[in-house]
Amino acid sequence: MKKLVSRFMAVLMAMTMILSMSMTAFAAEAPKGTLTVNNTVAGKTLDLYQIFTATKNGDNVAYTLNSAYEGFFQNKITGASKLTGEALSEKAYAYVKDQVGTDGSNGAAFAKDIMGWILSASGETKTAVESTHSTADTADTKTVIDNLVYGYYVVYPLGATDTSTAPGNETVKSVASLVNVTGDASINMKSNYPTVDKKIIPAQSGSGITVGAIVDDTWAGVHHMELDDENESEDAIAPHGTTDEKKAGDFGIGDTVTYQLTSKVPDMTGYNSYTFKFSDTLSKGLDLKEVLSVKVGNTTLKAGKTGTNTYALTYDKTSRILTVTLNDFYNSYKEHVGETITVVYTATLNKDAVIGMNPNTNKAELEFSNKPGTDETGKSEPSIVNAHTFDFTIFKYYLKDQKNQNDKTALAGAEFELYKANTEGTAADTNAKINIIDENNGVYRQATPEEASTAGFTSAKIVSDEDGKVLVKGLKAGTYYLKETKAPDGYNKLLSDIKIEIKAKYNDATGELESYSVIYTYNGNSTTVTNKDKATSPEVPVENKTGAQLPSTGSKGALMVTLAGIVLFGALTASKVFGKKKAKN
Repeated sequence: MKKLVSRFMAVLMAMTMILSMSMTAFAAEAPKGTLTVNNTVAGKTLDLYQIFTATKNGDNVAYTLNSAYEGFFQNKITGASKLTGEALSEKAYAYVKDQVGTDGSNGAAFAKDIMGWILSASGETKTAVESTHSTADTADTKTVIDNLVYGYYVVYPLGATDTSTAPGNETVKSVASLVNVTGDASINMKSNYPTVDKKIIPAQSGSGITVGAIVDDTWAGVHHMELDDENESEDAIAPHGTTDEKKAGDFGIGDTVTYQLTSKVPDMTGYNSYTFKFSDTLSKGLDLKEVLSVKVGNTTLKAGKTGTNTYALTYDKTSRILTVTLNDFYNSYKEHVGETITVVYTATLNKDAVIGMNPNTNKAELEFSNKPGTDETGKSEPSIVNAHTFDFTIFKYYLKDQKNQNDKTALAGAEFELYKANTEGTAADTNAKINIIDENNGVYRQATPEEASTAGFTSAKIVSDEDGKVLVKGLKAGTYYLKETKAPDGYNKLLSDIKIEIKAKYNDATGELESYSVIYTYNGNSTTVTNKDKATSPEVPVENKTGAQLPSTGSKGALMVTLAGIVLFGALTASKVFGKKKAKN
């Protein structure tokens, strides 16, 4: 009997082990599919939450609610507050089917609703939800997730937003997407990530918060221009269209550049606080001048340390970074998804600006919250804008042989002045003379207004060096006149001014500078020199001519004629005297 019991127990244990192995094998072989998510951005994260598990037999699919989401459906479905298990699962399936619609076209509201519940979950509920959670690192344009257990998922691009919905638009948009994975599936991610777009815009009138007040931390409460309605005539900001906004522009040294940063209020579903700040880095050739305005939609924000509809400012003079932080962003703008955020500020092109094809670059980034329930932030792709200022080289020379145009001999000591053309494009009067600073070694630049207004300031003469060359820099595109005020000793001064036109060519697609040309005209003859090289500048050759010396009274030739006459006169006199003496004898 004991042997029989022992044998029975052995068989039972063996069967248990076999059954256990079979169940393990069955679990390991649970069907899995592949999900392809299109329109993704490299380096971001996708969160996937499995709302229902699924089994499939041919065209038939059976769904079972994950217990982690019972609380959501108990609150949403009428009369389901005490249901659990299969009873609640059946109700949940019917609810989702009704909410999403037969083709899934109405799923945005449900996706937004359940994602908000997931992100706001806490305690045991949060732990339960996390058990149904998986992540995937995204690739550029398309992300493929293999070995995904069959089920119905909500897909959430961490930190993403949807700014296509503005107040008054009743169409519900959702950052999250819904997808059924019972094989190979794909979805198009319609959400995006907060971005900033930086442009150069036309000059704006009015006063703002100066860099001095920002650095000294006295900016809070400082009054600046009001921008309640850009279309009203009394508005200090001049209206402009998108065609006036540029990714690159050209300026003279000392000119003011007006910049505009734009973004949109993001969808903050799942958050209870939100960081939103602009960081703008100025290059060495640009000095921050003033912050003119900060707006959300049609609301002009005030400068302040805290409070609704306020913004805070900092500027680091060492790193040259301007930071504009929108205070209490979540509470102020959670109902304003899609509204445009605009920051306008100015900077001055200074004496350290790089020249020609080399850009004076500004880089703006946006820092924003990217994980609900934490202080974690992400950064947008930088938006880059370039400011250019141009130059040209004068080459002063003469030709020993007019038949050999290549035998150019450099001339030193020629003096020039530069004038800006008047509004008619013709030669300007002396009031349009450009103030010049001598930087030595044959380099001259346009003076800034501050330098020119300094007591005792005198504009430098542009003087050619021993190599005949001189570089003039810091000019914006436009028409100028080069006047030779003094020719080198022994040479004739130019009879008229040289007209110089600087023209910039920008790429229509990217807005970047492709090249710039200098067109110089003298005595009706024009020549164009185009530059695409960062290391060179267009050259304007200026020829001086000299002539053979003309004879004058009192010259050596006249003296010789006089002496010859004296000798001849003496000879004739002597001959006459000699003839008289001979006749007498």
